[in-house]
Amino acid sequence: MSLTSTLKRSLKSYFSQFSVLIYLVFSLLASPQLLAQPPIEVTDEILREVFPGAQEYSVKSGEPPVYHAFNVSPDSTELETVGYLFETPDLPPEEIGYSAPVDVLVGMDLKGNITGIKILHYIESYKSIRGDFINSEYFPQQFDDKNIVEGFRIGRDVDGISRATITSWAVARGVRNAARRIAETYLSDSEFVSLTSSDAVALRVLADQSWDDMTENGLVINWVIPQPDTSELHLSLAFMGHDGLGEIMVGDVDYSRADREASARVRDGNMLLVGIDGNSTQPFRQERLAVQQGENIFPIERRRFVYVGSADHGKIANRVRFAGAMVLDPDIDLAQPFDVLYNTGGRVGEFGSIASISYQVPPIPLALSNGQPIPPELLPEFENDLTAFENEGLYASLINEAPWFDVGVLLLLLAMVMLAFLTKNAKIRWVTLAFTLVYLGWMDGGFVSVSHITNFVKIGPIMFRSDLPQLVIILFTLITTLFWGRVFCSSLCPFGALQDFISHFTPRHFQKELPAAIHKKAIYIKYLILIFLIVMAFSFTNLSLFQYFEPFGTIFYFSQSYLLWGILAAFLLASVFISRFYCRYACPLGAGLGVIALISPWRIKRVSQCDVCKVCEQACPTGAISGPEIDFKECVRCDVCESKLIARAGVCKHDMEAVKVRIKHWDAVGATN
Repeated sequence: MSLTSTLKRSLKSYFSQFSVLIYLVFSLLASPQLLAQPPIEVTDEILREVFPGAQEYSVKSGEPPVYHAFNVSPDSTELETVGYLFETPDLPPEEIGYSAPVDVLVGMDLKGNITGIKILHYIESYKSIRGDFINSEYFPQQFDDKNIVEGFRIGRDVDGISRATITSWAVARGVRNAARRIAETYLSDSEFVSLTSSDAVALRVLADQSWDDMTENGLVINWVIPQPDTSELHLSLAFMGHDGLGEIMVGDVDYSRADREASARVRDGNMLLVGIDGNSTQPFRQERLAVQQGENIFPIERRRFVYVGSADHGKIANRVRFAGAMVLDPDIDLAQPFDVLYNTGGRVGEFGSIASISYQVPPIPLALSNGQPIPPELLPEFENDLTAFENEGLYASLINEAPWFDVGVLLLLLAMVMLAFLTKNAKIRWVTLAFTLVYLGWMDGGFVSVSHITNFVKIGPIMFRSDLPQLVIILFTLITTLFWGRVFCSSLCPFGALQDFISHFTPRHFQKELPAAIHKKAIYIKYLILIFLIVMAFSFTNLSLFQYFEPFGTIFYFSQSYLLWGILAAFLLASVFISRFYCRYACPLGAGLGVIALISPWRIKRVSQCDVCKVCEQACPTGAISGPEIDFKECVRCDVCESKLIARAGVCKHDMEAVKVRIKHWDAVGATN
């Protein structure tokens, strides 16, 4: 029996055992009972931890369900409610963290202040590796004493957790939104409930608008009045028929003073703000103003015009030099348009040369002025408005809270990756691999995982909006894969870099290859793993499977799990004998990128000598080359094969006579090609 036959049988036996092992691991991981992370049970001790100021607690009841927190009344022996505790899953929709919903127990007193929170259950793909950072002492304590009228925005109101930004946002949003819903039901007199009235929502909508926005929607009208000497008087008009609206426009102090003065002069009427600017040589005179509606003209008497201030506050700040306000006659129908007139010539009180402009009070300010309910169609739904506001904060945090030093280092690394790839320089590539291994592996820990694929499908692009370095590396990976193939696997994957260093320092006589027939079947194991993980992620959201199939988390986050270290050791040992063993047969992320690489337009070129020359095939670390063919989904763009052709572009640089010596039956091979 030949040595080759014996080796093949041994390898087949090894592969059969390996297949059985994979099957057993799949079966083990498919059992929710073994991997499920049960939520923390809510006990009196937990309730006391979240609401420490209470003496007794009820069972959960009501709709929505709450635990009542009681204290004994000092005037009697009866229990009185001092607050509520509730679980966020009872108030859907649940907020989704990085891998699954986040369940939180929240305590709230009767004033809408948070007394404490307790994370009952959440899933992170590498939770057992990286530690229970969300349930650490620091993060939950930040919610203590926060009132539910606050924004609970990560990076502003609450500090997030590095590398857990998505879950941090989910906790903050879940606590805030659930607490507000409880307040609507149980705290009818709370500040939050009063703030969610239609008037408050309307004022908030207006407060969020800029001066230019108000000009666009007609609340503000900018009026240029030419003077006889070609100078110009600039007036800005805006309706202030509601206290809240007046405070928005000119600030609470200036509005309060103007309102008091107007009330002392006239009994009724709404104020129309008049901002004054321009280069007019004639001073502004309120007696030159009038309002016309239909055939009726209402001159603005001195008592109907009040000084507002120097325009230092509110929306009008820095828009004009100073401001006044005319008190409109109560006979003016505010629901109808009216004209504002200004006399530019002649004697005061005589309207000879008249400039005019039409003004229509917009619907929201009109309803505020009349004390009428704001038509719902004019206002955004409160929760949707919160979401839009919150998303704006989330986008802003991507830039405002970005770790720019980390971004700079990452951009340097990406530049080195592209330099090594484009120049095919082996020395640059090895330096880049070392940089990747040390920085992305142990220092930063921001490498890409297959969990990014499953969570992107489940959650959408929002998962990347709060982590700029992660977003940069994800975009780089997608773009380079689409154009050139698996460039990420070549030089940007720290575990791939580790395997390359292992192969580089392993004596060649230790390195083997699986028989071609077995190899061609074994490469599809990683695609089965990818499909399995995606299915399990959608079927069992309470399972954290990724860490068992992506061993790089174990070594780079220094896991304390003996099982995970055992899995890692098996893959690294296999990499000693078969280069990039994990990349070839078990990496689900590589499988996903391999599928994308199938549409890459710029691939490695082959030349005529490739039909018979085996140099590149034998050097390929992933076994992607078979004669003249390259299986591009398996190619990791290490460019070992291209670097062997670079000396004489388009022509194999290897001496064909030397190649003939190493290839048996050369004549037969040449004859068939």
